[in-house]
Amino acid sequence: MRRTMSFFLLFLFTVTVFPPEPQTSSRLSAPTYYIAASAEYRAPDEILVKGASNLPAGAMLFVNIYDFIGEGSKSLSADSFPKVGQDGFFEVRLKPNPGNRFKHNLVCDIGFMTDFPSQDAAVLKAVGKHGENLGFPINPQAQVGSGERYSLRNPMHVP
Repeated sequence: MRRTMSFFLLFLFTVTVFPPEPQTSSRLSAPTYYIAASAEYRAPDEILVKGASNLPAGAMLFVNIYDFIGEGSKSLSADSFPKVGQDGFFEVRLKPNPGNRFKHNLVCDIGFMTDFPSQDAAVLKAVGKHGENLGFPINPQAQVGSGERYSLRNPMHVP
């Protein structure tokens, strides 16, 4: 009985002196900027694209739907420019260009450029005027274009 009481008192002492550490909400991070998204065929006249990015809030992305990747491909949708929200998420419903209809197995091209469309000064301050802070060449989504302008691009399948 005495041993049980000693154990109980030791346990009580340990819990009060060394309380469990409270769970702290840690902010997720990434080694560089990214765009993660999915595209969902909804109907011949609608594709839903939604995603997340750690680009600065207000960054404008470009989204297009193509029939395939490569020479001779055709854009099936009008240009669309969703903004990254304060929470890091974005969403856009795409409509086909006149005379086009969506189908399964298309390509959704989503990306970020510093000069198309025009970006806010706060966005350019974070990513660099020419996108030099986007993580090229180690970022698998970063590309370099003419004039040493860097961009992010994430083409994906529309099932």
